[in-house]
Amino acid sequence: MPKGPVKGTQIKGSRYYFVEAQGKARIWHKLTKVSEGLPAFYRALAEQMVSIANPETMPAAVTKWCTEVMAKHADKTQIDEQRRANDIAAAFQDFAPREVETPDCYEFLKQFDAMARTYDAYRSQLRSIFRYCEIWGMRPAGSNPVDAIPTKGYKPRKRYITDSHLRRIKIAGLYGDDGRVNPSGLVFCCITELLYLTGADVSVVVRILEQADPAQPDEPHVCADGIMLRRDKTDGSSRPVIVEWTPRLRAVVARLLAIKDEQRKKKRPRRVETPRLITKVDGTPMNYEAYSNAWQKAMKRALRTGKVPPTMIRDLRAKAATDKDDDEGLQAANHLLDHTTQSQTASYIRRKKARRVKAVK
Repeated sequence: MPKGPVKGTQIKGSRYYFVEAQGKARIWHKLTKVSEGLPAFYRALAEQMVSIANPETMPAAVTKWCTEVMAKHADKTQIDEQRRANDIAAAFQDFAPREVETPDCYEFLKQFDAMARTYDAYRSQLRSIFRYCEIWGMRPAGSNPVDAIPTKGYKPRKRYITDSHLRRIKIAGLYGDDGRVNPSGLVFCCITELLYLTGADVSVVVRILEQADPAQPDEPHVCADGIMLRRDKTDGSSRPVIVEWTPRLRAVVARLLAIKDEQRKKKRPRRVETPRLITKVDGTPMNYEAYSNAWQKAMKRALRTGKVPPTMIRDLRAKAATDKDDDEGLQAANHLLDHTTQSQTASYIRRKKARRVKAVK
């Protein structure tokens, strides 16, 4: 029987289960369906753990944080946070929240010394967990043990994806290792194209609807003027952005609609119908995990050619900002990325060539 994403979980049939040991007996707690995705699984697991955890332990505090705080974050953010939460709960499993001191936290973070971004992510989450422990009365107020630990800080990425690199990555995703076209290769290419043309996050693009849903007017959707997008922001500052039609944007949306029509004609058994623009081969909605896995495989093939440097998904957003800045200026790039300030957008701009200016006189 296949194991689940987290220790102690199993996949049985089409559903995740948490298996609790009680002596020689094994109690199977039903969680979510595999098709619902990892964010739903993590939320269900956190709720299940709350019901059986000892409230005086750090694992219980971490579980409570996941249920009450993490659950409000975007799906992609939750995936990363839950992975870190599992590591934190395991490292401090023998502690009560009020017993953890600064040296304990520093010792835990030292394992990430060589990875500044990872170090800061764990530090930030650990600090948030202890802040809420204070709010919930699990620690004295003002006693956060992470406050005294400085952040690492890291240099911003300077990677710029050229048009040639982007084309090669899409080709690597279109064909498998055997040289044949992947069943989902065209969908991968279309998503990659949409990420670049819109400058949006994967979690937003995969949710685009074929048309507006009156019950969910804020959901990303195709409209008469282009594609309406709204970023997932926990502070509620996200504004709707309509990325207006261009020939290239129309072409990729038309291609995705054609792919869905072709899938419907095949009349696969148990096919799932969805209003989402982007679907998997079986008709189920595309999600971040599926695209991320496809990206990793495509990058491995692209790197073997020696003509594409290591590239991350988020570099597509930087390319969108950089090209928009070159063509229309920083303000246009700021509107595309939906940043509160232009300084935020400026951090995404990757200078691919020297700027040209006239002499003073």
